[in-house]
Amino acid sequence: MGPATTEACTGDTDSPPLPDEGASVLVLAPSMSRDVDACCVGLACREDPADANLLAVELDGTVDDVVGRWDRHCGRTPARTAVVTAGESTRSAAAAAGGESMSLPGSSVSVTSVSSPGDLTGLGIKVSQCLTSWDDADGELALCFRSLTTLLQFAELERVFQFVHLLTQRVEASGARAHFHMDPNAHDDQTVATLRSLFDDVRELGPDGEWRRR
Repeated sequence: MGPATTEACTGDTDSPPLPDEGASVLVLAPSMSRDVDACCVGLACREDPADANLLAVELDGTVDDVVGRWDRHCGRTPARTAVVTAGESTRSAAAAAGGESMSLPGSSVSVTSVSSPGDLTGLGIKVSQCLTSWDDADGELALCFRSLTTLLQFAELERVFQFVHLLTQRVEASGARAHFHMDPNAHDDQTVATLRSLFDDVRELGPDGEWRRR
């Protein structure tokens, strides 16, 4: 399977969807939409995944979901992938307590977890530690955060706002590219607008199945 096309997220063949270095993008789409995965991969990596570094915060699933997403849309996971999950029930059977490394063809996947999606301090520490450890890494550096909708089920909007604000600042300082998923149908307009203000760009999946930049 070849790499995901750059048109997967924008619908604009003249400009790739990949954010600038240090930028953070809000992805607005229903949580169960099948169109989201291709967009996710397209926002994370422009070049061959063999040269990429991915930090995936997977509050909605497991490390197996991350690996499967990249395998379906790109043929492989990035060469170096770190996955942070939340809670024992969301973790892959391959991930032991406290974190573990998995060997996949052409890739190295490290897995760790926090006790709950509401552990914003723990999440922030793990993301910062990973980005710091990759300061001198070769290749592209991307953060995928799934999802703000889950986060808001465990923490108040004000806390989530402050957490995301600090996280996007950390992304900018590291020169990484980040995208954060959110289901707009699960929140009122004011909540979506409040969090939108933190991002450099917004990609929204329309009812016609087309992605739009906002």
